[in-house]
Amino acid sequence: MTATAPQSDDRIISVGGIDFGTKAVHAVFLSGTGDGRPRVERVHLAIGDSGLDRLEELCAGVSHVGIDAPDRQTAGCPLPGVRPARCAEVALAATHHGRHERMAGGPVSMLTPSAGSPFPARLAWMKAGFKLWDRLRSHYGSVEFFETYPSGSFTRLASQARPSVRLKPRGTALGISQRVGLLQPLVERTSFIEMWGLDGVDALAAAVAAYRVASGHGFVIAEHGHEASDGSRIILIG
Repeated sequence: MTATAPQSDDRIISVGGIDFGTKAVHAVFLSGTGDGRPRVERVHLAIGDSGLDRLEELCAGVSHVGIDAPDRQTAGCPLPGVRPARCAEVALAATHHGRHERMAGGPVSMLTPSAGSPFPARLAWMKAGFKLWDRLRSHYGSVEFFETYPSGSFTRLASQARPSVRLKPRGTALGISQRVGLLQPLVERTSFIEMWGLDGVDALAAAVAAYRVASGHGFVIAEHGHEASDGSRIILIG
């Protein structure tokens, strides 16, 4: 689904983006009026449990937060012939199963284990992510928290660039530089962004997705609409 109806009021939009890594949580907070490019108001780093209280406080002052992590396990997509995964993950990768065409931005590189199935050690960060989701939602019911997928957003931005960009691996210096270049037209000039590293850049992409949702345009949603859907959805920059 693509949203196309922008809001035109002059209210200040404040949003956040969170990248949940194995060792640290990176967060970026943006603000703007919805018409032009937003600006970076604050960045925050939480290592382990240190810094999470402050992150929670910062989220209290925004309307939307995009999080680069699944919010929970589900029973998985019930459609036949698909790998065990949540419906949003299937929707972001499938060329059929209820979608007319494959959505640019997939597939997801790490699938969320279905409830009751073994949980690989390499995905332990997801369990920490579940706890953060629960913590934030329990404190701020008025904030719209949603899952986003920066890698998918960068894939979409690269395909839409003119000329199109062939992305290098995300962990390489050139790959990070490419992703910085794709985001720079979308935000006001950000100091030292070239030195942020991949996790900070991913958090900025999550924040841009949140800003697009808050302003009402420029994003797409990967989800399934069938009756047995698990309700999962992933929002990407449009």
